[in-house]
This record gives sequence, structure tokens and C-alpha cells, in this order.
Amino acid sequence: MNDLLERYLSAVCSYFIGTKRKKVYNDLKKQILASASHYDELERTLVRYGHPRSVALSYGYRPLITHYFNPKYVSLFQRLLASISFLYLFFSTIYYLQQLNCLPFQNTQNIASTVNMSTTITWILSHPMAVLGSLLLIASCILIIFDMKYPVNQQSNVQWDKERLSNLPHPSHYACHYVESIIIFIFCIFFIFYGIFFTSSTILEIQNSSLQMIHLMTYFFNPFIMIILLDYAIDLTKKKFSRKYLKYTSLINLFTVVSLTFFVINSQFLKSYLLPFTVSFNYAMADIFIVSALLMIYAISLYKLIRNLKAYRCLLRKS
Repeated sequence: MNDLLERYLSAVCSYFIGTKRKKVYNDLKKQILASASHYDELERTLVRYGHPRSVALSYGYRPLITHYFNPKYVSLFQRLLASISFLYLFFSTIYYLQQLNCLPFQNTQNIASTVNMSTTITWILSHPMAVLGSLLLIASCILIIFDMKYPVNQQSNVQWDKERLSNLPHPSHYACHYVESIIIFIFCIFFIFYGIFFTSSTILEIQNSSLQMIHLMTYFFNPFIMIILLDYAIDLTKKKFSRKYLKYTSLINLFTVVSLTFFVINSQFLKSYLLPFTVSFNYAMADIFIVSALLMIYAISLYKLIRNLKAYRCLLRKS
């Protein structure tokens, strides 16, 4: 009885995040338990309540996008966008590690040298946010064109019966974006101040031989920032994580952690690249921002790896 109820409650609450999710869970559970005292009665009650989406709508759920796109093409474009982003991250990482003299393997030197010979590729690797914006714009336009050519029924399928109720997945299969959203919010606030500092006149006043390396490190971090934000945006479209998606996002975050680890170790823990900490306040702030940015990217990548591991383990449970 409790298992069936938890599956239904989890299905309804998957449409909410934060405190609203908990509030809906407690209120709906209280109502249902007051109406049913044994398993057969609970089944009839849950069927009578209706589809989880209908219940969520009654509790105030409103989707940001009401239009239904063909899920086949949405999935295809998500995979293409994710693949292109990973390739971009790979080549930009090789490029900047070479610029920082921190390439982990000699055979990657040829890749970096090839990239350096092309000013177009160099410009692309130096402007990840412009590339991300362009990719999203192009992908959105193509998706809209495909949607117009191959439209789908705009009526939501909310058919509900005992069979669909019994096929609801285990509560642990549903994604919860609450903690991740808080981390991303802090992440964005930090990098707004980070961007303001490194584009202000303050940084121009710093005269030191390590300043070029400081600028290179800021460019080095940009693709990781881009991929973290893109990964989060795709995460939000998932009410339930699939095994393929968990493998992809784990690969991205593992690559991030490994790349940053190579950078930290080969740069002698940044000793050769940071500004003299005690010279002035501006020097100290530049160092603090660089180290904090590194730790921030590390932290969110490690969190995503642990979350993905837990989610993958949950998917192995019987639904």
C-alpha cells in the first residue's frame, strides 16, 4: 500500500521543485490516506484522482512551454548539442593546456599545434559563450522548422487507469533539481562578479609577468562554465534520468575533473601562475577569484558525478 502511494505521490511531485514539492507531497498524502484505508480502496482512490499531471495542474503547476514538440526530434537535438559541446570542451581544453604548458601527454601536442595554426579555430575556442548562444539559436530554429513540418498532437495524454497506475516507476527514478538549482544559482552569482572583475579597469592596472597567465586561466575556465550551464539546462528538461543521459553527463563531469586535475598538478598547484599575493589588494583579489573559480567548477562537477552515480544505481532497482 505504501509503495503504491509513494509511487503516485512521487509522480505528482516530480512536476515541482523546492518547498512547493514538499508542500504538495504532504497535503496530497494526507488527503489520500483520509480517503483510503486498505490496498483495494487505495487503488480506486488513486485512479479516481486521475493522472499525476492533472493533479499537479490542480496544485498550481504551470509549464514554461505549453507547446508540445516531437519528442523524437527533441531528443535528437539534445544529443547533437551535447556531442558538439563535448567536442568543443575537449579541443578547447587541449588548446589552453598547451598555452599554459600543462599538456598531460606529448601526443596531444600535435592537436594543439594544429589548432594554433588556424585563427578561426582559435577565435572559436576563445569565445565559448558566443558559440553556445549560436548553437542554441541554430538548434532552436531547426527544431521549430522540424516541428512545423512534422507536428504532433498538442493535446496532453492524461488517460489514467489501474494499469498505468501500477506501471509508475520507483520514487527514486524521478529527478530532483532543488539542490542543483541552488548550487547553479550560487555558481552564476559568483561568475557574474568574476566576469565584472576581469573585465574592469582594475585588472588593467596590474603590471606583472604573471598577468598573461591569469588571462589565459580565465579563458581556460570559460568552456567549463559553458558546459556546466548547458548540462544544467538539459537536466531541467528531464523529469526522469535515462541511463544513456547519465552516462553522457558523467563523462562530461569526469573529463572536467580530470582536466582540471592535470592543470593543477602540472602547474605546481598554480604557484607559477598566480600573482604575488601580498603586493596589493588587487593582486590578492585576482588570485582569490582564480582559485575560487577553480574550486567552484571542481565542486559542481564532483557533485554531479556523485548524483549521477546515485541516480544510476536507483535506475537498476526494479520499477
